[in-house]
Amino acid sequence: MNFKEQRRFARLLGAAGLLLALGACASLAGRPAPLDYAAMMAVAQAHAEAGQAEAAVTALTQAAELEPAHKEPWLRIAELRAAQGRHVDALAAAEQVLRRDPADGAAYEITIASGLRVAQRTLERLRGSAQPPDDARRAQAQMIAALMTEVFGPELLVSEEFKTQLARDAINRYRAARIKRLPDARKPEPKGDPLDLLGGD
Repeated sequence: MNFKEQRRFARLLGAAGLLLALGACASLAGRPAPLDYAAMMAVAQAHAEAGQAEAAVTALTQAAELEPAHKEPWLRIAELRAAQGRHVDALAAAEQVLRRDPADGAAYEITIASGLRVAQRTLERLRGSAQPPDDARRAQAQMIAALMTEVFGPELLVSEEFKTQLARDAINRYRAARIKRLPDARKPEPKGDPLDLLGGD
């Protein structure tokens, strides 16, 4: 066990020891051991540093139940879920943060990043689906595309390959229109008496 692992293990033992001490004091007093918000946050931190994400989320959920007005447990849950790639869960936890603090920048960043990942996965599923989207979903997609264009600019929704194809099409249309406007070089010049061309005697 290296120094970093020893430090994590020591923190986990310390947090567990704190919970045991609280339980012992409560048992001596003849009543159930109360859960402590700070102790649960310490346990969650120790689990997170030990790479035990699910145990950390469990402790954070208990801490959130102890102090419903606090945003910190929900923010840590959002960060853990985003790191796991569980972006729907990260969005739900980040929403809990923003309910308590609408100006929380970290929650906004998670909402944007996880929201885009969820949208990407949805589009990938639609691309692989044999059933085309109905009118309602198409209308929602158009609304989302309009919002993304407004925020990020129209170039975000256009791939480089599609831009190249649009440029090729524009050049081809220009060439075709120019050829139509040019005189027909293949038509022979009239020769001889112009009156012969009119059919006169």
